[in-house]
Amino acid sequence: MSEPLDAGATTEMPSASVTDADASGRTGRTDHMQQDEIDAAMEAIPGSQQLPLFYALRFRNYKLYFYGQLISVAGTWMQDVAQKWLVWELTKSSTWVGIVSAANAIPYVLFAIWGGHIADRHSRRLILIWTQAAAMVLAFVLALLATKSISPIPLQAWHIVLISGLSGIVNAFNMPAQQAFVTDLVEERGALGNAIALNSLRFNLARILGPMLAGIVLVKFGTSACFALNGVSFLAVIASLAMLRLPAFVRQARTGTVFDGFLYIARTPSVLRIILLIAAGSILTWPLSTLFPEFAALFHVGERGFSAMMSANGIGAAIAGLVLAWAGSRLSRRVAIYGGSALFCISLLFLAAAQPFWLMLLLLAVSGFAMILFGISSQTKIQEEVPDALRGRVMAVYSLVFNGLFSVGGLEIGYLAGRLKPMGAVHLNAAVCLVLTIAILAWSLVDKRRIEAEEIAAGDILAQ
Repeated sequence: MSEPLDAGATTEMPSASVTDADASGRTGRTDHMQQDEIDAAMEAIPGSQQLPLFYALRFRNYKLYFYGQLISVAGTWMQDVAQKWLVWELTKSSTWVGIVSAANAIPYVLFAIWGGHIADRHSRRLILIWTQAAAMVLAFVLALLATKSISPIPLQAWHIVLISGLSGIVNAFNMPAQQAFVTDLVEERGALGNAIALNSLRFNLARILGPMLAGIVLVKFGTSACFALNGVSFLAVIASLAMLRLPAFVRQARTGTVFDGFLYIARTPSVLRIILLIAAGSILTWPLSTLFPEFAALFHVGERGFSAMMSANGIGAAIAGLVLAWAGSRLSRRVAIYGGSALFCISLLFLAAAQPFWLMLLLLAVSGFAMILFGISSQTKIQEEVPDALRGRVMAVYSLVFNGLFSVGGLEIGYLAGRLKPMGAVHLNAAVCLVLTIAILAWSLVDKRRIEAEEIAAGDILAQ
């Protein structure tokens, strides 16, 4: 959820989360009082001058990247659906599905911070071209192994775990550069929130199209065709990156240490709270899709039902992306972030008791809407506040928490499903996440009241 983007103060005003020494590339102590004053001022700006829904697509570079990524991410979702289904077919175990997800997390955790450091020191476009090419090769390798007639060895679950681990290394360098790259594609800082919301829309359109196509391809041609089509789809984003018109990259002489992103977050309570909330969701609730193959088995709906669950979740998420792009400036930041997180948890609590399959699809759509309402609102806040010199490293921490812990959460929820049954695992995780959301919101409100009291006391001293 972005703040009013038309009011120039939204992204041009100096952010209090930028430390005193950011202008010179150093890190200092955050001024908490200034932070809350700016947050309050931004939330008070009226949204009457909001940008048009697809405003960011007016920029040539952003438009090329948007459509290239739409095709590529749709292919990635095809592979994600097919990979989960293939692991389930090979093992009949939710634990193994979780292991594949967790295999992606270990190298991601090890390398993501270095990926953010590289994104601050080197051309983000070149980084993305190399990472997309590497991901394309891995997709073709998986397609080869999954094609029994030409595969040099019989495919086993551990092969998929290995490829997932290699993908984690690639993503560790891809995601920080990709998250930070958005600001390089939009010439107007005031359009940043719209661009981030459209990124979410693009991602979730792909999240709808990918599983829908996967459902068709799985039934007619099998999993190997999904992997092959994903490999081909990477050509679209590589071509779009090559066509971008960007100024020559100038490497900064000094960019600080690799851990400056952590220091910035630790010294900025408003950002720290969001990171903690994202961590809770990534471990406890967002990996719900790990259980989709088992849900499909419970409801006896097969591949088509599995694809329908992925699509329903994506439809809700896409609607949230449209809402944020169109009316994001009119929504309260605190409501969007904490309300979205709470709604997501509540929808999963109802999901754990859902019986008709259509009700499950409806609740998955609601959960998808709430997940993106929270997730994109949080990302926009961080992107608007982080200093450019630290953008890659801060977004590396964000993507590390979001993606790395997501994979760990897949292992956790898969393990619980094996002990408590799938619905029991969903119910427990959603309840814990809801409690954590309320606790972090309480911390935010207490901090806000403390700062307000300090402001009043400071005003009284000045009046004397």
